[in-house]
Amino acid sequence: MENESRFITTPESQERFGRNVEIHVIFVRHGEKGGEGELTDEGKKQASGFGENLENKHAIKGYSSPIQRAMDTVEHIIENSPHDKKLKTRIRTEIGIPPSSQEFYKKFRELEEEGADTAAEWFLSFGQERPDSETFSPHEVAEAFAYMIAKYSKMADKLFSGSNIDLVNGTHQGLPEALLKEVLKREVDGREVVGFEKAEDIGGALQFAEGMEFAIRTDERGGKSLKVIFRGQEYGIDMVKLAELAKAYEERQKQG
Repeated sequence: MENESRFITTPESQERFGRNVEIHVIFVRHGEKGGEGELTDEGKKQASGFGENLENKHAIKGYSSPIQRAMDTVEHIIENSPHDKKLKTRIRTEIGIPPSSQEFYKKFRELEEEGADTAAEWFLSFGQERPDSETFSPHEVAEAFAYMIAKYSKMADKLFSGSNIDLVNGTHQGLPEALLKEVLKREVDGREVVGFEKAEDIGGALQFAEGMEFAIRTDERGGKSLKVIFRGQEYGIDMVKLAELAKAYEERQKQG
């Protein structure tokens, strides 16, 4: 991953790297799409508005699914953000549409027409099972997203102390939710639970140009914390499960 530390100015701090760092990892669904999958004019406005509403930080960088509408969404967000330092967007296949069969894709598109969350709920319902032999399971998607979080967490060690940056990740509905389904800590009836049964338990799947934030922070000694901020609520993360998912993805990649 590109070394972003050289782009960040050095604030006064006790240690040069990795102390009092904030990395705001934002997974954002692309804006409204047209019949051919392209970003519509409304989708461009949605993305621009998302960027305008970000708080100014030391820098902003984009990562994107290889799909054009996701790339366009990220570019509109960054272009309209208040940040002075705007770094080059890179493609990350980990947050793109996973391998899938033609049959799955056809069914998914049909369900998209039935309701805002219908297709995403259907996909997420498969859990650790593949919808078919050619289509990745939600669990495999969760592994890929966990791997990205682990990469971003390691980045915090290399940034100048005091750095505060946004990493905007353009992706698709149902994908970051797959990770939340396995690691999100919630309080239900006075007890802590991990994950959720249906997306409606967290208010539904991501809508067009909507994001969820994984906030990575280090303290004055370099100790790390990770929280999820979604629809105005802050949640904890099952860090053990997150690490297991990230490791599983790495092992899968080694096996080819």
